[in-house]
Order: sequence, then structure tokens, then C-alpha cells
Amino acid sequence: TLFRYERNAECILLSLYVDDGVVATNSESLYEDFLADFGKRYTISDQGDLHWYLGIRVSYNRDAGVTELSQRQYVVDLLKRFNMTDCKIASTPTKANTFLSADD
Repeated sequence: TLFRYERNAECILLSLYVDDGVVATNSESLYEDFLADFGKRYTISDQGDLHWYLGIRVSYNRDAGVTELSQRQYVVDLLKRFNMTDCKIASTPTKANTFLSADD
């Protein structure tokens, strides 16, 4: 679930899934207010920069202003699970907009 709150030019996003949550904001003061108010009702902790969330790896290049999301490990785990780690790599397994029939 994604929640969004705006206060003037400030914005905060809260993503929650079961017992995991991520907060993103453009305002340190709004973040501090959120932690104080939310912490009155729920047990929360600030664990610093986000590195993993719901199986997605998050990495940053702050100098370039880039945030990268990757599911590489999820794909590697799937390939291992189905004994496909030695499969031939293809950028796209089929042409876009291709429809397969039961005979294919």
C-alpha cells in the first residue's frame, strides 16, 4: 500500500507491506514530524538508507542523482530453482506483441 501526504511544497510517501515499510520525502522536518506522530502509535525504527525492499535491491549514486532498482537476485534465484542457470541469454525471449497458440 502506498500513502501520500503533502504539506505545501513538502511531500512524504509511505509504502507498507505486512511489517515492512519505507518512507521517502523531500523534507527533513516533515520526516521528523512523521516519525514523532507515527511512533506514538506504532513501534518503528529508522534503519538508514534503503538497500533492500520486498526483494528489490536499491542502490544510489548521489553525485549523479541516480537511484537504481534491481531484481537481479530474484531472477538468479528463479533460475536456480528451476535448474536453468546454464540457459542461453536473450535480451527478449520473443518479439514484442507476439501471440502464441497451444500448438507453439
